[in-house]
Amino acid sequence: GGEIPMDVRLGAGQLVSEELMTLGESLSQTSDPSLKLFQCAVCNRFTTDNLDVLGMHMGAERSLPEEEWRAVVGDSHQCKLCHYTTQLKANFQLHCKTDKHVQKYQLVAHIKEGGKGNEWRLKCVAIGNPVHLKCNACDYYTNSLEKLRMHTVNSRHEASLKLYKV
Repeated sequence: GGEIPMDVRLGAGQLVSEELMTLGESLSQTSDPSLKLFQCAVCNRFTTDNLDVLGMHMGAERSLPEEEWRAVVGDSHQCKLCHYTTQLKANFQLHCKTDKHVQKYQLVAHIKEGGKGNEWRLKCVAIGNPVHLKCNACDYYTNSLEKLRMHTVNSRHEASLKLYKV
């Protein structure tokens, strides 16, 4: 479906260096997200005029402090994100490698990048794939970089873009 791949790649399969992504993020984080054309609707902090840079932002590896998602209570290993508990450490390690866990972990870490004002979104994590991306010119929301890319070539977007960039 419209899932965004974990490792967003540019043309010819080249991965972008972390330094470039960090530069792109620092240039694109703003107190007024509406100034740029595209916005990440997960963290609500990242904006850019470039879809490839937005793709890099969405595909970036994120991390959480261990105490926010993992607990050991007695002889039980618990994943607070997935509500998974086991007494076997090996099973817990296997759980942490499942797609379900990795995706939820990355999503929670990404939401938390948005700060305290964005944490209400954590309640929506269990619901499934939330809206991830926004075109500020058209107020168009989607859950896929490809759908956003297709949106940018339609005539409604072109018309809104002319008004937006005035």
